[in-house]
Amino acid sequence: MYSDTRATAGERTTTDRRGAALVLLCGTQLLLLVDFSIVNIALPDIRQALGFTPAGLSWVVSAYALTFGGFLLLGGRLADLLGRRRLFVAGLVLFGLASLVGGLAQSSEVLVVMRAIQGGGAALIAPALLSLITMLYPEGPERDRAFGWFTAASASGFGLGVLAGGVLTSALGWRAIFLMNVPLIAVAIPVAYVLLREPSRPSLRGRQALVRGAQRRGRSAAVPGAEASEASQLAEPRHRYDVAGAVLGVAGLTMVSYGLTVAPRSGELGRGVAFVATGVVLLGILLLVERKASDPLLPLSLFRLPNLAPALGVGALGAGVLGTATLLLSLYLQEVRDLSALWAGVSFLPFGVAIALAAQAVPWLTTRLGQRGALAAAALLMAAGAGALSALAAGDGHLVAVLVAMLAIAAGFGVFYTLFTLAGTSGVAPAQQGIAAGLVNTATQVGTAFAAAILVTLAGVHSGVDGAAAGGFAVAFAVAAAILVAAAALALATIRDATAR
Repeated sequence: MYSDTRATAGERTTTDRRGAALVLLCGTQLLLLVDFSIVNIALPDIRQALGFTPAGLSWVVSAYALTFGGFLLLGGRLADLLGRRRLFVAGLVLFGLASLVGGLAQSSEVLVVMRAIQGGGAALIAPALLSLITMLYPEGPERDRAFGWFTAASASGFGLGVLAGGVLTSALGWRAIFLMNVPLIAVAIPVAYVLLREPSRPSLRGRQALVRGAQRRGRSAAVPGAEASEASQLAEPRHRYDVAGAVLGVAGLTMVSYGLTVAPRSGELGRGVAFVATGVVLLGILLLVERKASDPLLPLSLFRLPNLAPALGVGALGAGVLGTATLLLSLYLQEVRDLSALWAGVSFLPFGVAIALAAQAVPWLTTRLGQRGALAAAALLMAAGAGALSALAAGDGHLVAVLVAMLAIAAGFGVFYTLFTLAGTSGVAPAQQGIAAGLVNTATQVGTAFAAAILVTLAGVHSGVDGAAAGGFAVAFAVAAAILVAAAALALATIRDATAR
């Protein structure tokens, strides 16, 4: 009886620790997404305070996006090689220091550099964070629910960023949007050491004993190569860092992100396309180099998993559109519906709640529709919401109807992003969870940059005077709906349900 009680208490302690760790990880993810969008509201004040030119001001946003997207693969692989918690904490330190210096910056150049360093810190945090969740929760309903909360934190960040940016800038000034990160990170770092644990590894003496045992078993079995094979798995790993792969991966992804960022600007289409093309060539060379690398940055064996590559394609389309649609919605509510930045942010609060609730329904939906069917249905629900927004923008529909369409998009995204993340990380070996998480994050970032290059351009091309701006948003939302329908079709054609493997 006593032993049963003690076992139950031990299980409860483990569950409580995992729950607290999930709160820390989801809270950190929320902070990263809030920080990406919070700066948008403060840009006019930043320009006036630090003397930015209109062209230079865009780098306050772009510098973060470029280093975040460019270093995600490297961050994911380093998490596998050096330890997830170690990279998570290192990213927090880098992010916090950059926030502190950025908040105290007295020149435009310092602020842009700090924003770039913030993005680099986020690129270390994001894949380590996602792989830590996969290590905490085994595949199944528990991981599904954990990723549901992760999805809610990810998708709520933009709306909360808009709201927090408006409140902090109005009450305390633009520096507060950077300085608020410092105390939060100061608390998160020691909590991470308490709640997050690296997988335990045998001591040196223990590994030597295991190797000797493997050698004896190899000799007794008389299997050629058994001794070397098993002993090598138990010995201390010696990593050879793939410098060429790291350089190609960072350069390729950064060029693609930069090209997609500048392409929508007036007169910059040719330069943007050139950078994207160069980045794609570098990523192609990366694949050739990785085929021969002894310890590659990007292990190509990952793509033998049945759902990884399809999930990345589907996720780039769906998650990319959602990331851009939230920006378009914020602009639409302020520029067309004449809401203040504060009320535009408030209107996104039900959006986050709908995502959180819908994400928790993923286990129920996959039981009835399968992973492929649920993913496609979620993309179609988002497409329906985007289509409704297009019609409402063109016809100046009631604001309540706009909010209902936003809730439809939110509910679809809660299911979609959770399933996309699960499909991209399921079946991955523990030693490669970091790079898989890096791929999932990279697909989201590149997809968002690609969707923004298309949708923001469409909204801008058709915007003008005498109410024509509403027509621009109508076109952008219609194209977003078409892309989401394509994502649903791709999911149905390529994703395999677990029972079909």
